Amino acid sequence: MIAKICKSELSGTAKICPSKSFEQRAWAMSALPGTDIKITYSGNSDDAKASKKIAEKLKDTHRSDNVFDCGESALCARMYPPIIALHTDNFILDGHGTLLNRNIRHDLEFYEQTFGWKISDGGFPIRISNAHINSGKFNIDGSHTSQIISGLMLALSNLESDSQISVWNPTSTGYIIMTAGIADEMGAKISAMRNDFFMDIKIYGKASLLKKNLAVEGDWSNAAFLIAAGLANGDIEIAGLNPDSMQPDRMIHTILFLCGANYEWKKGKLIIHKSQIHGFEFDAQNYPDLIPPLCAMALNADSECIIKGTNRLIGKESNRLEAIVTELGKLGANIRVTENCLAIQPCRNIGSATVDSHNDHRIAMMLATIGLSSNGIQIANCECVSKSYPEFFDVLKYLGGKVE
Repeated sequence: MIAKICKSELSGTAKICPSKSFEQRAWAMSALPGTDIKITYSGNSDDAKASKKIAEKLKDTHRSDNVFDCGESALCARMYPPIIALHTDNFILDGHGTLLNRNIRHDLEFYEQTFGWKISDGGFPIRISNAHINSGKFNIDGSHTSQIISGLMLALSNLESDSQISVWNPTSTGYIIMTAGIADEMGAKISAMRNDFFMDIKIYGKASLLKKNLAVEGDWSNAAFLIAAGLANGDIEIAGLNPDSMQPDRMIHTILFLCGANYEWKKGKLIIHKSQIHGFEFDAQNYPDLIPPLCAMALNADSECIIKGTNRLIGKESNRLEAIVTELGKLGANIRVTENCLAIQPCRNIGSATVDSHNDHRIAMMLATIGLSSNGIQIANCECVSKSYPEFFDVLKYLGGKVE
């Protein structure tokens, strides 16, 4: 599918979609044996639906097979295995699309080395046998992903005895904190202490998980694109965001202050006013999903913007670093790539071009946001936004965006 977008003035109020990262963890929590958790305000993103499907299958004692489809969600593929191991010691992880290009087996080697799981070589489908987990003390290298750690935390909270996870070289620690917060809200007890080089997580056994309702928060990661659009193209209101959320990408709120944006909270809504964005410098090492909307903001800034931590972009749905440089280059952007860093110059005249999403939802939304300030662009393969924000283009049109 191709989306055509050109220069637009925005106004109005949009309710942000549910957070897929929050919702996926909530469904995983509901899949722990002995729980009775009802998820409310659930979303339509492909990743959230994949998590829900796995959770519902685990709760079905009459399921006909032990094949669990993760869709395109790397979080599902990394987070669910220890939770599945609480239900069965023999199962298959399946996936499709961009997930097939990600080395999930490498991420699961911790379970092979620690608990003696037998994991098939190669890619999907991944066949796992002798799957089990025990309480204990564990050391994990967190430099590649925090998602393995989130799954292990949830699974260990369901066991009788206490456990401890020591994480060295932690990244995306905010997502670990968010996992602990969701678990605590549902009756588990998890504490986490962190610094720049180390994280110590204490999981208290046998979580007291009662019958509870859990409402999914609005998505700060996707709201960042609407924020960038409003700053460049008009006053908009975003409803449904929790200003005190533990979602890491709430950091966009701090960045608004850093770049001199004009915004306010009023009656529970974040109001974004069209603003002159000052050049900013930000280390996104722990916030890689904010880099695409920050790139959109940078093109409309008044001076050069520096975004650090860009190596985290390489192993996403696409090589996002390469995709950003390639596609923004087509639009006339001046981008300098150095070690783990992007330097982006403002672009006063965003030209017309046909660009490609690289089948990556955040690249598609970045390009659409930039397109609202352009002379007209076409985005190929834009349907990939269904991974996290299926309603994205409809929301842009509702706010006044010229989108076909």
